[in-house]
Amino acid sequence: MLLFVHFPPVTGPKQETEALRREIARHDRLYYGLGAPEISDLEYDRLYRRLQALEAEYPDLITPDSPTQRLGDTLSAGFAAVQHPFPMLSLQNSYNEEDLREFHRRVVTGLDGEAPEYSCELKFDGVSLLLTYENGVLTRAATRGDGQQGDDITANIRTIRGLPLRLEGPKIPGTVYVRGEVYMRTGDFLAFNEEQVAEGRKPLANPRNTVAGSLKLLDPSLVARRPLRVVCYAYDADDKSVQTHSYGLIRLSEFGLPISDQSRVVSTVDDVIAYWKEWEGKRDTLPFEIDGAVVKVNALSHQRLLGLTARAPRWALACKFSARQAQARLLDVSFQVGRTGVLTPVAELEPVPLGGVTVKRATLHNFDEIRRLDLREGDTVVLERGGDVIPKITGVVAEHRRRGAKPIVEPATCPVCGSPLERATGEVALRCTNPRDPEVIKRQIEHFVSRGALDIGGFGSETINALVDQQLITDAGDLYSLKLAQLLALPGFAQKSAENLLDALNVSKSAALDRLIFALGVRFVGESTARTLATHYGDLDLLAKAKPDELASLPDVGPRVAQAIHEYFASDVWRSLHNKLLRAGVKLHDDTPVERGDKLQGLSIVVTGTLERYSREEIERVILLQGGKSVGSVSRKTSFVVAGEKAGSKLEKALSLGVPVLSELEFDQLLAGKRKL
Repeated sequence: MLLFVHFPPVTGPKQETEALRREIARHDRLYYGLGAPEISDLEYDRLYRRLQALEAEYPDLITPDSPTQRLGDTLSAGFAAVQHPFPMLSLQNSYNEEDLREFHRRVVTGLDGEAPEYSCELKFDGVSLLLTYENGVLTRAATRGDGQQGDDITANIRTIRGLPLRLEGPKIPGTVYVRGEVYMRTGDFLAFNEEQVAEGRKPLANPRNTVAGSLKLLDPSLVARRPLRVVCYAYDADDKSVQTHSYGLIRLSEFGLPISDQSRVVSTVDDVIAYWKEWEGKRDTLPFEIDGAVVKVNALSHQRLLGLTARAPRWALACKFSARQAQARLLDVSFQVGRTGVLTPVAELEPVPLGGVTVKRATLHNFDEIRRLDLREGDTVVLERGGDVIPKITGVVAEHRRRGAKPIVEPATCPVCGSPLERATGEVALRCTNPRDPEVIKRQIEHFVSRGALDIGGFGSETINALVDQQLITDAGDLYSLKLAQLLALPGFAQKSAENLLDALNVSKSAALDRLIFALGVRFVGESTARTLATHYGDLDLLAKAKPDELASLPDVGPRVAQAIHEYFASDVWRSLHNKLLRAGVKLHDDTPVERGDKLQGLSIVVTGTLERYSREEIERVILLQGGKSVGSVSRKTSFVVAGEKAGSKLEKALSLGVPVLSELEFDQLLAGKRKL
C-alpha cells in the first residue's frame, strides 16, 4: 500500500526545511494540544524523516527550535540551579465556601471597596514550571523549586511535543515568561502503570508522581518516551496590550502555547463558588486529573495594588476539592497474570460509586499488601481515590468483620494454566512457571507493540486476545507472519486499517536496537537498561551470548538484572522468537560496528557540538566500549571534552576549568595510540 505525504512546495533546501518545521509544529499542536490530528502517525514520521535528511545534508540549516533538536545532550551530573526572574509563589488553599467568601472580603477591602472581576480556572494536578522565551525561542524551563530558584530542566521539557520551541503569532515581546503545569492524561498514566507492573516495579499512585519522577530523569531520550503534556496559565512580558489575566491567556494561545479551554471570567463571589462546585461534580468527566479550582483577580492593575505576602499572592486562591472515599464489601480475590508471569491479586468488590465511577475492582498488588491490611474473606474495605486515579484499598472496617472470617490464602498453582507458582528469593511476587501461559503471551505481545517499545499502532488488547485465542500467533515473532486476510477476519478491521497495521509492522523491522531490546520484555530491563545494553553490544546476538559476570559490570545492570538477562536468552522462548525475527528480516544490530578495548578505561568524557565522523550515539558507544563514561556536563572531574563545530557553553566551561579539549581528529588519534592526554 502506498501512502502519499504532500510535502510543502519549496524552491530550495532552506525554504523546504523552514516549511517542514512549520508543518510539523502545526501537526504537533493539532495532535498534542487540540487532540485533532489531520494525518496518520506514519505520514507524520515521513515528514519528520524528510526534515532529518535535509538537516543531515545541510547542517548549517539546523536551528535550536527545529523539531529534530527536541533531544539535547544527556544530563548526567544532576540539574543546574537557576534563579527565577521573579518569585514563583504558591497559592493559599481553601476547602470550604466560607474560606472563599473571606478571600473575597479581603480583596474588596484591599481595593478600597471596589468589587473585582475574577478569572476562574481548573487546578491541574501536575508539576509547576516556568518557561522563558527569548526572541520567540524557548531558552529555559525551570521547576518551581523553593520559589526563588529551581532546577534547569530545559532538555527534558524540550522533548514534550505539545509545547512549541518557537512562538508564533503577532507582536511577540523580546522576553516572554510563561507559568505552566506539566501533567499526564489519565489514560496515558494507566498504560504507563501497566508497564511498571509488568516489569516487576511498584505501580505509582497517580499521574503527578509519575510526572515528577519523569522530570527528574537525567536522560532526555527517556523523558521523550513518556506521554507528558503542558498547560500554560500565566503570561508575563512587557506587553502593554495585556491589561487582564484573561487576555494574557488569549495571548498565550495566539503564540501557539497550550492553555485550558475551561477558564471563565465572572463578576461575583457567588459565581466563583458556582464554578468551583460545578467542577467538583464534573472532575471525572475530564481526561486528566484536577484537584481543585483557582480564582484570580482578573485586572492586572488590581493584582499590583493587592500585592503579595511572603508566601502567596493576595489576589489568588486555590479552592481544593474534598477527598473521595467509599466503603465496599469484598466479594472475592481474583488474579491477573502479567507478561513476566507475575500474579497480581485483585479485590472483586460489591459495586460502589466513587468519584464519578462505579468501582468493582481494586488492585491488592501482592500478598505482602494483603497481610499488611489483614484482609479476610467478606471484609468491608475503605476505598479512596483522592488525588489517585486508581482506586486503592486503604484499610479494613474491623467492626464490620464477620465472625470466623478466613484469611486470604495464597494459591499454589496458576489460575489460568494450572502450572506451579514460585517466589524468587528476595521478591514478594508470585510467578507462574509456564512461559507459554496464554495470558503471559498476550501481555508480552502488548508490551512488544507498545509506544515505549516498537510502537506498532493498531494492536489493541482485543485484537491481541483474538489472535492468541484463535492460535494465529504464539509469540511476538508471529506478528510478522500475519496476512491481510487473517486481519480482515478479525472484528473491527477494514481494508484500510488492516493495511496500515501491516505497514506499521514493516516499519518496525528497522527500529533502533535499544527499543527492540526493551520490547523483548526481559525482567527488570527498562528503557534505560535497554539503551545501555544496545550501546555496549550493538548486536542482539552478542548480547544473547554475554555471561552474567560481564553483564553485571555494566551501568544500570547489576547481578540480579544480569541473571534475568542471561536466563531469558538461554530460554526456549528466546530461541523460538529469535528464529522468527531473523526470518522476518527484523534488524538485530546497530549499523556501525565498534571495536572493544580499554583505551578510555575509567575516563569521564563530555561530547559537545556537531561532529563530522560520528553521530552522538556512535561516539557514546565508542566511549563505552573502550571503558569510558560519556557524561552530559563539564566539571573538574571531567577527563576531557570532545568538541565539534558550534560547541558552546560546555566548551567555554572546559576552557575556564582547564579541562583538556580534543577535536574529533585528536580523539581518533587517542584511540589509535598516536596521542596522549
